Amino acid sequence: METSITTYQKNVATFIHLSVFTQFIFPLGNFIAPLLLWAALKKESIYIDNHGRRALNFQMSITLYAITLVLIAIPFAIWHLVNASGELNLFNQSYESFVVPADAVGLIMTALIFGILLLALCVITLFCVISAAVSASNGEEYKYPLTINFLKPLSLSEKESPLDSSTKA
Repeated sequence: METSITTYQKNVATFIHLSVFTQFIFPLGNFIAPLLLWAALKKESIYIDNHGRRALNFQMSITLYAITLVLIAIPFAIWHLVNASGELNLFNQSYESFVVPADAVGLIMTALIFGILLLALCVITLFCVISAAVSASNGEEYKYPLTINFLKPLSLSEKESPLDSSTKA
């Protein structure tokens, strides 16, 4: 049973949280980098294991929410696009000024609303990842908001050796 959290464990947990920013370097970096770090170092301590699980849970949840928003937006966009297709000429008769057809306003509003929601999701992600990294560096547990627990964090009593779990089965 662990009694204290070492500086090494705090640094690894912090780095796991911050590694999600590799998504700006390569696609799916927000999953791959924390997953590799967590998989390699989770057996060293329950502290690292729990922070890795929570970081991955949060990234999977946020991705699921973003996909859901996009899937909800698609029918609205198609509906407004079909309604606006009657007025494909976006310029008035003299072609001197830009005119937005009245039917295209719905499409623009749909794009704005869902764009703002996706932007809010990005801001929440940024804030939460930084908060989790700060908490990890201070040796505290951090529970991300809006998270679905795909990988349930362990308590100290749940962490057993492989021999103990095989005898209970």
